[in-house]
Amino acid sequence: MTLYVKARGFTLVELVTVMILLGVLAIVVLPRFSSRDGYAEYAVRDQFISAFHYAQQRAMYDHGGDCYRVNLTAAGFGPQRSGLYIGPVAEVALSDDYEGVSLTPQLPLYFDGLGNTYSTSCNIDILTDPYIITLNPSGIQLQVYSTGFIKAL
Repeated sequence: MTLYVKARGFTLVELVTVMILLGVLAIVVLPRFSSRDGYAEYAVRDQFISAFHYAQQRAMYDHGGDCYRVNLTAAGFGPQRSGLYIGPVAEVALSDDYEGVSLTPQLPLYFDGLGNTYSTSCNIDILTDPYIITLNPSGIQLQVYSTGFIKAL
């Protein structure tokens, strides 16, 4: 005579174990995916590098003698030609999603027709290597060189 036992569900030990594992995941893993810590700074860093490259390339391709720069203020930054914002995203405002993010020092960077970077005006006072821009509060840094090379640290 053979006896067959039908399994109808989970044991109490299995259910408690699964509940403990789900609790640990909810406490440890999920906040890492829902937190925005540091993301805004990295987004601002990438947008600044894009604005820098855009202004530099426009200066290299424009043979009209216009002065190109990346204007950097407390309110935001963006590429400019002769003092007016240009480009698909003219000025990136440090508000809304980027509230609390700031860049220092807040000085414009100028470009000549060869892509070289200047600190005071077009073709005056070439940039001192390396020129460091810091994104606060995280402390992310960018190094800008007089040759026009920019490096994210």
